[in-house]
This record gives sequence, C-alpha cells and structure tokens, in this order.
Amino acid sequence: MSALPVSALRHRLVHETPLETPDGQGGVTRTFLAVDALWGAVETVANPAEIADRPGAVLAHRVTIRAPATVQPGDRLRLGVRRFTVEAVSDPEGRGRRLVCECREETP
Repeated sequence: MSALPVSALRHRLVHETPLETPDGQGGVTRTFLAVDALWGAVETVANPAEIADRPGAVLAHRVTIRAPATVQPGDRLRLGVRRFTVEAVSDPEGRGRRLVCECREETP
C-alpha cells in the first residue's frame, strides 16, 4: 500500500459508536453516539451489489484516518448523510500514525 499524502485526508468524518438500550420486550434498540470528529480519505473499492434479496446497493470503501483514534469494528463513520459501517481496522504501516478502516456503505 502506498502512503497517502496528508492532503488526501480532506474529508471531515464523524466517528459514531453503537449504544444499545433495552426495549422492554427482551431486545435492544441500537442508536449511535457521536464520539469524535476525524480527518480521513474515502476510497471506493467495490461495486454495488444486491443484499438479502432486496434492492439496495452495498459499496465497499477503504477509509484512511489519522491515528490515534478509537475506531473499532461495528462503529460507524459519517460523512454528511453518508454512513460507513466499520468492518475491520488495521495499522498497515505499524507506526500508529494512520488507521485503515474497511467499511461498507448501504444505500436504499
């Protein structure tokens, strides 16, 4: 993986973490709580597909953000109205300067 220049991290993303509260019926209601604002680069890495027999696009993205950040799988990154669910997080350089998040974006 080639190193991105600092200028590539031009998107202001909001890091959101899931918050589950009991719904009184034995289940939970999941909401997302904004944790932090991060600078990052968003790159599309896959084409739309069909999921769960319903029309809808699932796009895979690679989002590179500045570290340190507390992003974990299951968290979400928001860019305006777009929402990216984090599936994996890695530090490919091993230097703790940038994190690469493999994400998916679902659109109706």
